[in-house]
Amino acid sequence: MKQVLFVITVLVFQIMGWGQSQEMVFDPPTADFISLSLQTHKGKLRFGVQDEYFLKSDGTYVSSRDDEYFEKDKQFSHNNASRHAFVELLKIRFKEDMFDVMDKDFFTERTQNMYEKDLKSHTAQQHVLALANALCNKQQSIRFFCNPKEEDCASGFQQDGYYNEPRNIRSWGGRGASEFQKLRAYINFVKEKFPLVGKWAKTLYSNNVLGGYYVTRTNLGTYDFKNGGYWLNTHQFYNQGFLLKWYGLQPANSSERKLMHPNGSSILFKMSPEEAETFSEKNQQIFLVFDVTGYLNGLENYRADQLKTTFSLNSPVIEIYSDDGLTKKVGEININTMVTKTR
Repeated sequence: MKQVLFVITVLVFQIMGWGQSQEMVFDPPTADFISLSLQTHKGKLRFGVQDEYFLKSDGTYVSSRDDEYFEKDKQFSHNNASRHAFVELLKIRFKEDMFDVMDKDFFTERTQNMYEKDLKSHTAQQHVLALANALCNKQQSIRFFCNPKEEDCASGFQQDGYYNEPRNIRSWGGRGASEFQKLRAYINFVKEKFPLVGKWAKTLYSNNVLGGYYVTRTNLGTYDFKNGGYWLNTHQFYNQGFLLKWYGLQPANSSERKLMHPNGSSILFKMSPEEAETFSEKNQQIFLVFDVTGYLNGLENYRADQLKTTFSLNSPVIEIYSDDGLTKKVGEININTMVTKTR
């Protein structure tokens, strides 16, 4: 029997409109799955706050009346689905013990008192359902998640060019499916498609190290005339965006530790009063960009099902932009010489 070989092609030079960042595209091992299109900055993955696509480089927004609106809307849909699917794929490597005992022939029902093996099997089956929802293209989604006896499968799924919303987890077999239909859909996916999913997951950053840029967003706040600038509160950096989180920063020196002060810290973004008056009229938020190396460190626990990630800084320079597309650079702050204050 011929072994199925596939090559994951990384396309780094897919150029987006209005000068926005190129995207990195991971091609799937089969046309039955969607490709993964992830945002980049300067050719490396973009973590944290993402470009929402609808802000043009001139500061105006794409409206629903613009010819470009549906193109941008589809691009946003693809990226949103891609980020979710990418994270679900990365989780697989930390669940090998669960997938090893997963029942591939019958559902493992959740009960109040479960043995560890059954708990692992149930958890793995839930992950398979999430992966199937995240990765299947429209045709395969209809196959595994539509019940023609109860639903209009032709119109009940996303339009061509749009992707399944990450929170929209459909059940096996579709709406109103019998226990036979549900189990048949599950078994067919596990036996036909899941082996390809597992192989694909192993090719994605197998050393658990990801180079890229961490992007945060913060409000300008009130101008400080005495100190000549805006204080950027690091508390606003928390819980923002894709894969890496601010609390995962691993400071390497005393300067970097100032960013993570337990009482909270603020960084001075220096700007003359004349510049600040004009700047604040056009901008209420700014975006800070850190050159980083990210690390995958396992999963939180069964219940949370969240990746544990940390990151370190590759450069002391924080780049500052006025747009989420990171096309309009407005300044820099050097961590080694920055002015900070704590509460």
